[in-house]
Amino acid sequence: MIEQKDVEQQLALDHETRSFEVKGPRDFTDTSYVAKIARAAMAMGNLSDGGVVCLGIDDDRIREMKPGLTSAQAADWSDFDNVSAALAKYSDPPVSFHIHRYELSNGVTIVVLDVTEFDRVPHVCTKAYQGVLQDGFTYVRPRGKPESVTVPSSSDMRDLLDIAINKGVREFIRRAGAAGLPLSPNGLYRDPDKAAYDDERSQAWPAAVAHAGTSTDTVDGFFGSLGYTDIAIRPGIYDKKRLGPELLESTLLDHIVRLRGWPVPWVDQREPINRHGTWIAQDLSGQNTNKKEAWRLFTSAQFLHRRALATDMNPGTAELTATHPLASGAVAVWDVLLYMIEIAEFGARWATTLKSDTITFEITLCNIAGRQLISGDQKREISNNLIVKADRLSASHTFTATQLITDTRLAGVDLAQDILSQFGANISGQILLDYQDQILH
Repeated sequence: MIEQKDVEQQLALDHETRSFEVKGPRDFTDTSYVAKIARAAMAMGNLSDGGVVCLGIDDDRIREMKPGLTSAQAADWSDFDNVSAALAKYSDPPVSFHIHRYELSNGVTIVVLDVTEFDRVPHVCTKAYQGVLQDGFTYVRPRGKPESVTVPSSSDMRDLLDIAINKGVREFIRRAGAAGLPLSPNGLYRDPDKAAYDDERSQAWPAAVAHAGTSTDTVDGFFGSLGYTDIAIRPGIYDKKRLGPELLESTLLDHIVRLRGWPVPWVDQREPINRHGTWIAQDLSGQNTNKKEAWRLFTSAQFLHRRALATDMNPGTAELTATHPLASGAVAVWDVLLYMIEIAEFGARWATTLKSDTITFEITLCNIAGRQLISGDQKREISNNLIVKADRLSASHTFTATQLITDTRLAGVDLAQDILSQFGANISGQILLDYQDQILH
């Protein structure tokens, strides 16, 4: 589920993205406008993880978050039954979505259609509208320019077919795993050449040195004193040539996870990709967003990701503030949990595409000495004396592809528990599963 703060983060970028489209305010009785919304919704539904159509914002006033919907327009576009019926006329199968009505921080009202990825087969247009929709055509959000259009190229058609194929593969693995059929012959085989992966990691993240606050070449130069999560995702046995250098960027773009609207990883196609021969990278810090992260992808298919903690990027937010007088800062349960769910989903997609028997996750929380583990949610309470003295907490977990794909959310919970337990937290897996389900759905 995309929340108001997530919408404002997207609008702060001042441009549309592949998974986020804005539409200016128009009445529900405007049939041309409804057809355009249907086109956008079908295209988002044909995108991995779906996407968001934001109603009430002009595309030349995105950062202003203006002009907003009138009260009558907001009421009409918030009526799920009427909106669903109007859009269903144009799509087979009908688009699945949730509606959220939000008042933004500047006081304007918007309505968001949070569109989910298609279930089994892509959405196809079943009704023409002159100048907007063509009967029998399939609409997508292509790479490059963010727009909702008919499939423009063979590569975009392949992207769409790959989503459907991978859905089928993952469903087969889930069923086979549930039936107890062994699909990972090597079991939890651990790569004896772990040192090769570690060597790549040392190339990606040079040793920390004292910094002047402007360098992005070292750990400290980019994140400074911020707390952050350091992730390495490693597929099975080390193979330096698993991916060609020319395929790195497109492969990563194909596997972006958008369970909460914001992409994991954040790949900013408006900024240059740093290319280092056998690996690519970006260090990103949005001027108008509270996001700070860096990622690396190697031809071995080792993926590295570092992201600042939500508690550090939202200073002054009451529910993200430490409550213990001796705590130097905080780490929120939901921040760790949801990020691990997203990372597990990325790993499951990685395993499916790479046909890897196992996926290993190396996880470290950094710059956390003296921090208190907090719920981060006023509706959920935990003990207020969970303070860690260590500056880093690390965990390593290897899953077979079958385990990871059969129950990806449970794998994410396992990863979260590996970290949370080191704070002294004893939170059951079922509680964490219920919590993530509440937020993501």
